[in-house]
Amino acid sequence: MDGRSALILVGAVVLVVVVGLVLRGTEAQRLRRAWFRNTPLPRPQAEESLARHLLALKERFPGRTEAWYLKKILSDLQRDRR
Repeated sequence: MDGRSALILVGAVVLVVVVGLVLRGTEAQRLRRAWFRNTPLPRPQAEESLARHLLALKERFPGRTEAWYLKKILSDLQRDRR
């Protein structure tokens, strides 16, 4: 494999990885989707519930990332189901 072929191959791999990441969305988006999949509430009520949980956690634990709050909410949901 010559240098040009190797460069094209590396470029193609990078492109596939970037496209895959873009299509998957951010971690916070994936966690939000997980919340909606795991809650039995209708979508409008689930959105309100998530907003209340986020607000309460942001007051209790200020300065964390959105993903951190969402992980905590999902963890609490799983814990409460046990």
